[in-house]
Amino acid sequence: MNVKEIMSFPAITEDEDASVGVILKHMQLSRIGGVVITKEGKPVGIAVDYDLAEKVMMKDRNPDEIKVKEIMSSPLITIDADASVEEACGLLAREGIRRVPVIENGKLVGIVSIRNVLTGEPVQVRKYVL
Repeated sequence: MNVKEIMSFPAITEDEDASVGVILKHMQLSRIGGVVITKEGKPVGIAVDYDLAEKVMMKDRNPDEIKVKEIMSSPLITIDADASVEEACGLLAREGIRRVPVIENGKLVGIVSIRNVLTGEPVQVRKYVL
């Protein structure tokens, strides 16, 4: 089984200059744990629930006053859409992460998470206009 068969899609993205508050809204409305961060339309990092809790909430910072580029995880670790699920498991374990963006033909096409690996099923994510 390949990563593209179980990934969540599409990957929700936001520009690096967006506020953390905007990222939180994406996560809440789409019921996701991570947003891929872009610079000039290209993926450069990821903001996940752990980043927001540790770097914003636990430090009593106002999410609307912080740009996501200040707290995102970077450089971005990715996996190819044709990689096996076993390869994805190894990558997640080696890197100590719970989700990884999926790239196909140089383009961001989704995210594979531990949930996808455990269930063996894709999840279609709805993008809400904010």
